[in-house]
Amino acid sequence: MKIVAVSHPIPTEYAERIYDDGKTVFVGKSYLGKVSSGDKFIIYESHGAKAYTGWADIVSIGKQKTSTITRKYGNKLMITKEEFQEYAKSRPEMNVIEFENFQKFNKPVVPKRFVAVSGKYIYEDEFRTIVNNMD
Repeated sequence: MKIVAVSHPIPTEYAERIYDDGKTVFVGKSYLGKVSSGDKFIIYESHGAKAYTGWADIVSIGKQKTSTITRKYGNKLMITKEEFQEYAKSRPEMNVIEFENFQKFNKPVVPKRFVAVSGKYIYEDEFRTIVNNMD
């Protein structure tokens, strides 16, 4: 089964920054590197909906030095500089997913199992389920 997307849990208040403010960079502690440019980044709202609520095309994904992330992405980050400093405390590197073409689903798609803090790969079968239920 082929991996076609990756999902990470995002608290609703941060997800809304993607929906409403056009933020295009996710930063996380865990790195799921078996996806690449052109694959999908699927938003899983970890509070509120507890469902997949939208997706975007991955521009780039990879570990980056914590010290350069806010300088490089600035206002594109879905968390503020202060939130980032707290979240990234004592970590030399963080996972960064830059994405584009975000599309919010008409209705949330609840997964069979919740998405763990570490995130998860989305395989073709689950991807088809999402596609069939997002309208």
